[in-house]
Amino acid sequence: VLGCRRLDLSLRFAEQLPDTDLSPLRQLLRRRGEGEPLQHLLGTVEFHGHEFVCDHRGLIPRPETEYLVEILLKRLAGSKPARLLDLGTGSGCLGISLALATGSPTVLADISEDALDLARLNVSRLGEGAAIQTVRSDLFEKIVGGFDLIVANLPYIPHAEIATLSREVRRDPHLALDGGPAGTEIIFRFLEGAPAHLSPA
Repeated sequence: VLGCRRLDLSLRFAEQLPDTDLSPLRQLLRRRGEGEPLQHLLGTVEFHGHEFVCDHRGLIPRPETEYLVEILLKRLAGSKPARLLDLGTGSGCLGISLALATGSPTVLADISEDALDLARLNVSRLGEGAAIQTVRSDLFEKIVGGFDLIVANLPYIPHAEIATLSREVRRDPHLALDGGPAGTEIIFRFLEGAPAHLSPA
């Protein structure tokens, strides 16, 4: 609300805030008290050195996904995949980060048009000059051609367990959480379809 650093808050501790600052602060506190994630309130999240727009349209980027980017870049060891695919892209954090790090032409795909709108927003903010396309697709349904690297952060939570998740997690899109009755159905569909879209080694 004040546009200052944490240290500035300490230095200004005795300052009386005017209502013009208190009113939006109260609204944010109310929304946080209702379980809205901090990342949604702030509107952005830091991921692999880039600031991604984050809201209700896509899964909040997790540290585990950031770790996946680091593992993949180590495995690539400076090589550049000819084509890269990110299935279930959500905010685009995984695919965009890899595209920026490798310079590889990249396709971001998701079944949700809302998620793709969020990914496109992040591409426009971060991926200027990068060869990044978006496509609406149920897994590989609308995917054409082969890829050297396919990444995915797919839903894996069993349908019956979603109601037991924290209020914050339940603010993520249902499509990004619900992995089916056992939680693995979408992942198995992905594994079945992936070989046909992997380029020969």
